[in-house]
Amino acid sequence: ITASNRRAQKGCNGIKVKKHVAHIIRMKKVTPRSIAYIACQVRFALSSVTSWRSVDGDFDYVQFWRTIVDFFEKPPGRTARRRVDMLIEWWTRKVFGRRGRDDISHASKATMSVNALARQREEMADAEFDSN
Repeated sequence: ITASNRRAQKGCNGIKVKKHVAHIIRMKKVTPRSIAYIACQVRFALSSVTSWRSVDGDFDYVQFWRTIVDFFEKPPGRTARRRVDMLIEWWTRKVFGRRGRDDISHASKATMSVNALARQREEMADAEFDSN
């Protein structure tokens, strides 16, 4: 949901990479409305319908969205508010990490496991090509 878009930028190795939607809209934290939006998207994706409607058979997406938003935005009391705030904070850490990816240096990004794996694959492909 946050990874598809038509804009592209050049990565640190010169290859074009797409910006995720959260980056484009400068989203830095998870919100009740973003959780509701994603929940609706997931529910739609898991359903058997082929086109979007506000009411899908006996399922009302508007009511579903409002219920999720109300859960987070209108908790009953201080204890519930603290739990909701902790939950939003937890989701933000899970989605965006403890600090923004833009704050990480290029050197640190280069040593991350995903980038290390990509380098290993390139080296193996080069070695295979050279042996042929």
